[in-house]
Amino acid sequence: MELTKIHVRGKRKTPVTNRPQALCEPPVKALRTKKSLSSVMATRATRHRSTLDSLPAEILESILLHSANLSLPRVSNFIGFKLSGRATLLRLFILAFHETWEQWFGIPTDPAKVHGPWLQDAQHVPCGGDPIFQSQVLDQPWISIDLILQAQQNWADNHGRGRHYQHSAFWVDDAREVGHDYDGGFSHFNARECFEADYQQAVKWPAFAARGIHWFSQDIHPLTRIPNRLITGPWDDEMQRQLFWLCRGGYMTCEKLFIQPTWEVKIELIRNAMLNAEVPNLLAINCLFRTWVFDGLPADVVRKEIIGLERRIEWGGDPTETRELLRRVRSALFLSLHMPDHRGDLVVRRSDI
Repeated sequence: MELTKIHVRGKRKTPVTNRPQALCEPPVKALRTKKSLSSVMATRATRHRSTLDSLPAEILESILLHSANLSLPRVSNFIGFKLSGRATLLRLFILAFHETWEQWFGIPTDPAKVHGPWLQDAQHVPCGGDPIFQSQVLDQPWISIDLILQAQQNWADNHGRGRHYQHSAFWVDDAREVGHDYDGGFSHFNARECFEADYQQAVKWPAFAARGIHWFSQDIHPLTRIPNRLITGPWDDEMQRQLFWLCRGGYMTCEKLFIQPTWEVKIELIRNAMLNAEVPNLLAINCLFRTWVFDGLPADVVRKEIIGLERRIEWGGDPTETRELLRRVRSALFLSLHMPDHRGDLVVRRSDI
């Protein structure tokens, strides 16, 4: 029985042995286009970039502000670059200090100096804000006095417009000589002008002029810790201005509540502000020198510094005012050898500041 032929659609009718000439020849090696190393690396970086890296800067900023996680910019250089814009840094700084500013903007810590509105029972109201987050923000490498003052001014324009503001840092000169209104008033606040007026007066203070006087307002939480670099020094103009803004803003140096730095930080402060400085840094002395500076220092370190002090007092050739300061520090170091260490965990109240 003969099979019926079935026509297959598309099947060639030519014999298999009659292959086209092109298929019989060996394939020609394709030419490759040479690429530069930079283009290859850029292609790979784009191909393997994580989802977080590919997010727009606006989304990354929202994540940063909502999470308050300062480790996010360090995930990668690409993310850090996206989050390094000045507007982002200003919003981050305002986020850290908003609650404190909202509560205490323009109100001195000493009620006797108040020339404007005063909160009822204000000294016993807990201070708003997160001291840990504020401390972390202040320790960032991008912090500058220019950014701090701009952030404070932006906040005042949006949240403090029309609120009363007055100066609390004491002035050496008369307000008429300064050309600035010390008592302030409603809508008086200008971050740069007010700070500059206070700072120019502060650099004229004699040593230990600020001890025991409530000359600050509450721009930071009392338990906020400032970076060690601002405590140890040595201080240039930028560091001095940052230090003064923080101390004028309520940096806690009360012995009962202050979280003391290590003795290594303390001894560096004493050396850079007084012992090893050709001219004592009076601003650092007024801002930082309290009894805690001499508390908990190792006895052998204290004795070594006392020996060096006595040599300088006798042979150093310093002016009379400087020698008097050195003698005062020497007496404090002598007392520190017998100073008991009294520390305790206390509740922060405005009455303790």
